Amino acid sequence: MVIGIVGSEAIKFTLETEAKAKEIIRSLLTAPGVTGVSSGACHLGGIDVWAEEIGKELGLELFIHPPKVHNWEQGYKPRNLAIVRDSDEVHCITLKELPASYIGMKFPMCYHCKSKDHVKSGGCWTMHRAAKQGKPIKLWVIE
Repeated sequence: MVIGIVGSEAIKFTLETEAKAKEIIRSLLTAPGVTGVSSGACHLGGIDVWAEEIGKELGLELFIHPPKVHNWEQGYKPRNLAIVRDSDEVHCITLKELPASYIGMKFPMCYHCKSKDHVKSGGCWTMHRAAKQGKPIKLWVIE
């Protein structure tokens, strides 16, 4: 079984929440029957890169899809669809709140989920796309 793992970029994590994210990733990738990981090689680091690193460390088959360019139509969208295609289930890992030190773009809600329960993550789009294809999904929100 190939687990798709997507989520937030590195700058949105503190050392503590990064450790929690890596713990979740490791638990997903060491579950019985897991043979591979699919993710997106985000140039901003974070969940995508940690999933790839842990998958490699565990000797899993890697289905890594870096975007060809850094825009939605030709880059991120086809990359995200490739992650869904290669995954048997998709997990999105994000955060309840941004750290006080975060200086990037902020949104009042995750517009992919129409929720204020977690910060916006592009991984949510990918997760919802997997659900539309009948694949199991799970959203992990780190407090």
